[in-house]
Amino acid sequence: MFNQIARQKMTLEAKVLDYINHHLEGVRISEMETPLGMSRLRIGFVAKNLLDQGKIVRIENSYYPRPGNRDEGPKHSLSP
Repeated sequence: MFNQIARQKMTLEAKVLDYINHHLEGVRISEMETPLGMSRLRIGFVAKNLLDQGKIVRIENSYYPRPGNRDEGPKHSLSP
């Protein structure tokens, strides 16, 4: 419940980044639509901005946390 309340106060960019950072296995835009309560178009726009800023990595159609940018959790290695 706290996580839901905290997410409501976050910016759209922060919500998408947080969601991606908690899915080390990668996540597609369509998989974020329901949990974040946003349209694919909005999520895609935000994800593109995060990608351009170097905060996330895109491999094929999935988005991953950029190695070393996570505040918590295990480190992993992905090619940029």
